[in-house]
Amino acid sequence: MTNQEAKWILEAEIEKKKKSIGNEKNYMRELTDDRAVLVHIEDLQAAGKPLPPESGYDSYLDWKTQIEKEIKSSENSLSRIETERAELRAFEFFMDNVPQD
Repeated sequence: MTNQEAKWILEAEIEKKKKSIGNEKNYMRELTDDRAVLVHIEDLQAAGKPLPPESGYDSYLDWKTQIEKEIKSSENSLSRIETERAELRAFEFFMDNVPQD
């Protein structure tokens, strides 16, 4: 593979990384919202209140388990974005510094 061929491949990857990194704010919002919902669930449960009928869950445990999964998913996405940010830097360095063949 020539340097130019590698650069063509990386151009598409760079765009994918930028797009993914652009979603960081959305993941942060989701994580903030989910953490607030988890606190709310725990408050309702501690107060001995029945599940709200619109919750769609059979128990507080089911609801908490789902929210905890969503929190973990957002945390994993944010972690992945950090890796993509490092990869993007490496790709851009390559693009800027590797000579044409």
